[in-house]
Amino acid sequence: MPETTLDDLQYEDLRLRQNKRGYRSTEDSLILLYTIIKRVGFDYKGNAFEFGTGSGIISLLLAAKLKNITITTIEIQESLFRLAKENIIHAGLKERIALIKIDGRKIKEYFNPQKFDCCFSNPPFFLKGSGRPSPSKEKLHARYEMLCTMGDVLDAFEYMLKFRGLGFLIYPVERLEEFLQKVNSLKHMKLSRIQFFKDIKNPSGTWKSSQNESDLSKWAQKSKLFVAEIKKHS
Repeated sequence: MPETTLDDLQYEDLRLRQNKRGYRSTEDSLILLYTIIKRVGFDYKGNAFEFGTGSGIISLLLAAKLKNITITTIEIQESLFRLAKENIIHAGLKERIALIKIDGRKIKEYFNPQKFDCCFSNPPFFLKGSGRPSPSKEKLHARYEMLCTMGDVLDAFEYMLKFRGLGFLIYPVERLEEFLQKVNSLKHMKLSRIQFFKDIKNPSGTWKSSQNESDLSKWAQKSKLFVAEIKKHS
């Protein structure tokens, strides 16, 4: 059995078990969580979907903080699926977080369309074959587009979201141009806003759809990550 750690999430005695040498959550997850809650509010009531939960940190904290939300989350990697299942059960949230082991590229085989009010994902950041891949298969598949791509996540959101439903994704700013091209090619999704971050303590700016896309570059130059909010339209 892989060696694990049990980490304090510093909220309502929540703990997160993770593989010590596999994929481990970073501040990226907390930045995405922070942005979602800031946008929907603590009183949000809805049915949410997470594409790729890892060990479950975002869904755990979102369900703990937003008492009226229910979440369906998926994970394809068996090792991470087992950890997420354990974490959800130990948090006492199995009635509000449904965990399913499926391939996100096959969403249409498992779900009806327009099922969720909100979708979110901290997807693989890096293109397949780029950078220095990790010797850990778990980490490699979580951080590189080995098992899904940006396009796969966006297609899933477009399929799963109800009319006027919101989707949230986080990516490094180096992929901003690619992201914009893919969102603009979607038939039923529109970019609402982008929040830029240097790190979790330093948001560097917000772009809204009322502004020109050319204005995005000034925020990107000052930032490391961006969280995009996209909206389903008819």
